[in-house]
Amino acid sequence: MNRETNEITRSNLANYGTPWSLAEYTREEGLRPIEAALVDEFFPPAPATVLDLGCGAARTTIGLAQRGFRPTGIDLSEMLLARARQRHGALDFQVMDATRLAFRDACFDAALFSYNGLDCIYPLATRLQCLAEVLRVLKPGGVFLFSSHNLIGTMFSGGYHYLRGYWNAARLLLMQCANPAAREWYIRYRDGGGVQHLYSAPPGHTVCHLEQVGFRLLTVCGDGGERRPRAVLMHHNHVHFAARKPA
Repeated sequence: MNRETNEITRSNLANYGTPWSLAEYTREEGLRPIEAALVDEFFPPAPATVLDLGCGAARTTIGLAQRGFRPTGIDLSEMLLARARQRHGALDFQVMDATRLAFRDACFDAALFSYNGLDCIYPLATRLQCLAEVLRVLKPGGVFLFSSHNLIGTMFSGGYHYLRGYWNAARLLLMQCANPAAREWYIRYRDGGGVQHLYSAPPGHTVCHLEQVGFRLLTVCGDGGERRPRAVLMHHNHVHFAARKPA
């Protein structure tokens, strides 16, 4: 890794070791409506085995277990996993890098990477490595659900007549001055946990990446379930993907 890559990776990981992150990722339990809808539509029936990548403090792991699945939650944040074990010690949680999965080939029926967690993985080649690893550990026919940022939708999600949205978009773009990672669609964001560089490309880029590593796309939709491609591109800052490993 070069110095730039090391700094961005370190900054992204450090964000999940802050008190803000602990509060942010423990204020909910269970699947969000769009996650539940996609799980119901595409996952195999319970009690299928599910790999919950970037599980954090176990919001989604809990939701999967409540629906009868057998989840395994992994994350790099020992602080968040400690809270997950404290709250739900009967579930399986492991400290693990999503780009180097310590599981045998074809051992999970499905996988989930929620809350745009995949976008923290930098650089792009490592993000692709994560997709390839998920493909490897899924059984033939296994389904992968995840979400990702969309810079175009972030700028226009308020609609063309939302004047404040133009100010917010300009401010976000100004933050990218001196951000060399922007050329790979890693956009600098500031939130309560600090500064992060998150992959935020239009959805078509991620579709290409999925197909590149061997997945077959099932659907792309917005937070409310919108599936019209132009509407998703222009008006949804968080985009959800469902893909299948060929049988």
